[in-house]
Amino acid sequence: MGAHENLEHAEHAAHSGHTGKHIGVTMALLGVLIAFAAAMVGSQRQELVTSLMDQSWAHSSFTAASTKFRIVMTELQKMRGSVPATSAESASPALKSALRLHATYSEERKLAEAWDNSCEALIDAHFDAAEGYEHAQLIAEVAIIIASIAILMNSRAAWLVSVVAGVLCLGQMGYTFVNSRNAIHEHHDKVHHAQETYEALIEKHLDATEDEATVNDLDPGGTIRATIQKDSPKPETHAEAKPE
Repeated sequence: MGAHENLEHAEHAAHSGHTGKHIGVTMALLGVLIAFAAAMVGSQRQELVTSLMDQSWAHSSFTAASTKFRIVMTELQKMRGSVPATSAESASPALKSALRLHATYSEERKLAEAWDNSCEALIDAHFDAAEGYEHAQLIAEVAIIIASIAILMNSRAAWLVSVVAGVLCLGQMGYTFVNSRNAIHEHHDKVHHAQETYEALIEKHLDATEDEATVNDLDPGGTIRATIQKDSPKPETHAEAKPE
């Protein structure tokens, strides 16, 4: 009996040592999962902050375009009581200028609004991704706690529970990665396209001769401008300055 009991104790000790190694490896892998999940949470939160800043820029552009559009509409409302123009030739220079600006700022406001609205979906995608990875991190943290209990109590059942929790963590991270990757890529392309379209329009307006056309409508031939430049006093040079 004594030899038999010693053999059982030896087998039990060997089994316990084998299980302890497995639990140790499991805890190491769970630590890696926690670190990876935390890194993904940080990455998505950083992208979320960047997207929020881009949305703020887009919203500011939309607000500016809307303000300019309302100013032009106010001017058109003032002209409403005047004699209506029957053709482009009979329209006053001020009306032509206001209508030209109305078309410009209307298109600018429309593209800025599309850019602003496209940012919302990208923000939601980054937020959902960060939340998904955060849930995976929480599962891994619970799993490593269970594994710690397993190694303290030398419980194979607790170790198996921690393994199952680790698999759930992997599943959660994989599910989040697949869903967020497609959504983020799709919405990022939409935001980038909307921003490029808006900036191309702004650059076109800056390079266009609309301002010059407005001045020419109000001062055909440049006679008024020539008179102003002729009558304006010229600055004295150092050579022409009288000595005191």
